[in-house]
Amino acid sequence: MSDCGCQINGVRRFDPTRTLVLRDRFVREMNRRFSRFVKVVKDGLIVGLSPRQVILQSNVQPGQFDFPRSAERVRAFMDWLKTQSELYILSGGRQGIQTITIAGRSGSVENAWTSTYISSAYQQGIKRGREELRKAGADIPDFGDSSGLGRDPIQVTFNQPFHADRVGLVYSRTYTGLVGITDAMQNQIAQVLAQGMADGKSPRELAKILERVVTGAGGDLAIVDSLGRFISAKVRAEMLARTEIIRAHHQANIQEYINAGIEGVTVMAEWLTAGDSRVCSICAGFSGKTFTIAQISPMIPAHPRCRCVALPVVVP
Repeated sequence: MSDCGCQINGVRRFDPTRTLVLRDRFVREMNRRFSRFVKVVKDGLIVGLSPRQVILQSNVQPGQFDFPRSAERVRAFMDWLKTQSELYILSGGRQGIQTITIAGRSGSVENAWTSTYISSAYQQGIKRGREELRKAGADIPDFGDSSGLGRDPIQVTFNQPFHADRVGLVYSRTYTGLVGITDAMQNQIAQVLAQGMADGKSPRELAKILERVVTGAGGDLAIVDSLGRFISAKVRAEMLARTEIIRAHHQANIQEYINAGIEGVTVMAEWLTAGDSRVCSICAGFSGKTFTIAQISPMIPAHPRCRCVALPVVVP
């Protein structure tokens, strides 16, 4: 599902937040992780339920889950699957495995691989917020080398306590959201595998069912939205990635507007949508309206995959 700012039928679409490239990168990494997870888990399920050697590369032993009772099979497989979920979806990044302190996990949420993308979005938001304030007529200085040490001025600003607190909340929200998606996915997998085993399905048939639950490809056995539509774990994770980039960008904008207020500049915020046919009725109703900073702070993103931005209005 494309975001505004991409090429559609050869036409460049308007991207209000200018974060499309970052959103796409986040989604690609999310999809890469889910694809690797699906392959590993499908192979592991087939090998682990097969009493004889199967010609598949897997980190389980043949028959590892082949217990006499179906409940034992499901339990053994799900214990192993949880580890694979943490390894391939939740933990680490391209530089190696990292562990996180959320829901009993150890480490720091700032080290989560998802936080790399949130940091980038937030820093873009700092820069954009200050640029827009100057365009609106606020006497806001350029960044310059505020550290006096030759360091990146945006990074210096990013590390200030008021920004660190705000982005930290988005770090936690994004990672805990992904944990929630994987937990729901695991529960659904346990249910459909138990039913599949009760129906006498083969390991390869069960593996296909598992893939449908995770990716939604040709299946109807997973989480549905309020309209009863199927939403797979992979699609939910994609929605999370796109939405939280917008949230991080917006929160950085808001903090810069607040900072301007501290310096004596009275700032309101105007809601800007993409202005295309994909703008929802919620955001269309807000388009062009002006809000106080306190009012608009929790309003964007208004819904999953929201693409809106709050532009400053300097009040004389």
